[in-house]
Amino acid sequence: MTKRLTCPMLGALALLLFQPLENASAAEAGGIYPRGKTLPFLGYSGDPARDLTNGFTVAGPVYGDQLPYLRRCFSNGWPVVAHVGPHITFNDKSPDKYKLNVAALRAEVEKQMQELAPHKEIVWWAVTPEELRPWRKDEMNYLEVVTAAIRAHDPLQRPIYLYNPNNRDAKTLEPIARQVDVLGKGCYVNSSGKKRDRSWVRWSVEQEVAALGAAGRPGAIPLLMPELCKDPEPSEDLEIRAWVRHDIYLGLASGAKGVLIWSLFKRKEVKHSWQLWYDAYAECARELNGRRGLAQVFLCGERRANLKITQTRGGDAASLTLGGGIETNTTSAVEQARREIKMPSWTAVEYCHAGDNWLCLVNSANSPAAFTVRGWPTGARAQNACDDVAIELPAGAPLQLELPAYGVTMLRFSTAVREKSK
Repeated sequence: MTKRLTCPMLGALALLLFQPLENASAAEAGGIYPRGKTLPFLGYSGDPARDLTNGFTVAGPVYGDQLPYLRRCFSNGWPVVAHVGPHITFNDKSPDKYKLNVAALRAEVEKQMQELAPHKEIVWWAVTPEELRPWRKDEMNYLEVVTAAIRAHDPLQRPIYLYNPNNRDAKTLEPIARQVDVLGKGCYVNSSGKKRDRSWVRWSVEQEVAALGAAGRPGAIPLLMPELCKDPEPSEDLEIRAWVRHDIYLGLASGAKGVLIWSLFKRKEVKHSWQLWYDAYAECARELNGRRGLAQVFLCGERRANLKITQTRGGDAASLTLGGGIETNTTSAVEQARREIKMPSWTAVEYCHAGDNWLCLVNSANSPAAFTVRGWPTGARAQNACDDVAIELPAGAPLQLELPAYGVTMLRFSTAVREKSK
């Protein structure tokens, strides 16, 4: 006879068995990934003073005149992402001097780098303009020249990032992946018409991972890029926290090594629900980068397959529609074309880290699902890693888990008794 998951509060015993991970905080972790061990968790156009006290680890880039924002970060010692690139657009038909004069382009980037490179607070460079099109030779030449100039004038060799549109797949991301160190594409689930097809988060990150592999860039990282840009229907407000947690944990379990949200600016399109979105993202940021240090599991954990996860209720696959009419000026007709694929409706990933076994289980379906778990180490004790609540493991029977629609659980199985922190 099996037992259902129960979460009795074991108080002191839980504290004794499950101490926070070492190097959990950004200050202790020695730099922003991939140059350090702190998970990049940031958003465009935010308030660094607010965000960096809520679990975010980097002040994201801003549009327009970035210099006042950067100076504020420099004066406070805040890690920040800086844009590099001239004011240029490839969307019009007029001749463009940078297509004709590579020397002028290099000179302008060099000038920007001379002003910005001495500031160690900058952790990444973000290339502008964004959404460069891989099938346009002039745009790929532009990217190659700009990235080469950045590297030539950055003694710290900081990573370079470029934003790519939502409909990019591994094939069209590959030319970009050859040039950048942080590969991201939009994963704006609700805005892209995937509100009830949230396995698209997994598909999106897998495209980045595949593109980096095809480009031969093992040191570069894929980035999860979720949204905070649009109000849902008022009746859906109560779903926002579940959506955010689903998207963050599924993205990390799918291979993302950082989170960049578009955006933290309080735009009019997200007037009534901005705080709900922000609070949910900040909650995840604190779980990942705070005392519990769950980010270290995703960044440093070794993937394992010792645990046996079986779905006992719910469908195991779902149809996912790719394509759509978002970002039409910078995506091709092929990328916008609607086509159907099959994706798993749930994701389970096991890690070994800090001497413990960890399980991240995500239900991407629009309805509840149930699972059994077997195979934890003999003598192990278990804990919900997100809230430190101890979990009773049944003897000689599987652990039963029930997840709501878009539900997430992260379990920690420990066999070692640690001394209580002094």
